[in-house]
Amino acid sequence: MILNFIEGPLNGDSWESLITSCYRMKYQDEHFTEIPAVHGGDAGIEGFTRHGRVYQCYCPEREYSDDELHDHLRDKMTADINKLISPKYAKRLKELGVPKIKEWHFVIPQYRDSRIVTHAETKRKEVLLKKESEPNNYDYIDDDFVIVIKQAEDFKVEISKIIRTTLTDMQLNFAIYHTTSPDWSKCDSEKAGNIKRKVKAVMGDVEESDEDLNDIVNTYIDSYIKGIEILRILRVSYPEVYEEIYMLEQSYKKQVSLKTKMNTDSSINSKLFFEILDDFQNKLEQQFKYLTTASVMELKIDLISGWLADCSMQFRSR
Repeated sequence: MILNFIEGPLNGDSWESLITSCYRMKYQDEHFTEIPAVHGGDAGIEGFTRHGRVYQCYCPEREYSDDELHDHLRDKMTADINKLISPKYAKRLKELGVPKIKEWHFVIPQYRDSRIVTHAETKRKEVLLKKESEPNNYDYIDDDFVIVIKQAEDFKVEISKIIRTTLTDMQLNFAIYHTTSPDWSKCDSEKAGNIKRKVKAVMGDVEESDEDLNDIVNTYIDSYIKGIEILRILRVSYPEVYEEIYMLEQSYKKQVSLKTKMNTDSSINSKLFFEILDDFQNKLEQQFKYLTTASVMELKIDLISGWLADCSMQFRSR
């Protein structure tokens, strides 16, 4: 879920600002129009398109239980739909030139059970019943009016692009995906052997049974496996982010390969290795300012683990 990637303030104001940017991006071809809540009010909606879509945002104030969340979502939807069908707001909608409303979007970070979907259908029927009984008073509501619940996941492409390309307090955080136990079957014995051989060459005169050696090797194997998973997630769900990371990684990997293969002085293996780590981290920080520091650190170790596992990073044994 895109929410798992977002690091930064998420409250009513920041959520509305983010979603408005999403609507502007997603529905620009429908001539999206934002309605600021000044000079007459927002008419109970945040904005509209010329195709009859209107939307209202809501972000819970804190983390609620499933039942509490449902109650807050239900009450907010009820209040906002009541505004939509009130004479005061109907007049304002017409003053603003809002087209006949076909879709009313309720935009929330997420919902966790189907009760809010059921409630949306109940409110939809109520609106259409009002229109049927008083057609002249509700001529701004389309005969096929629907209520659509939108979540952050529905805008993951837009949210990712907004965080990457605009000034915002939000960042993308990939580090959280490194909390689950890795599937060690994804690292075959050859790659595990490569990692151990190269780490041993960097550390120098250490025994195979050395505790620190084996801890470091296990850390890099763990990161190699997790790196495969996070890159898979990015490739499938966030291809633009993946492409940026992939292109930098491939370019830098070539330099690493040349630099380590051309080094004939095994006594400086450790110095060279940590120079590469520091320089690569600097490159990541410079290019990916939209990533959290934790994400940069995780990406660094994940990608370098991959170089150790394959033949990109080589160190001659001492």
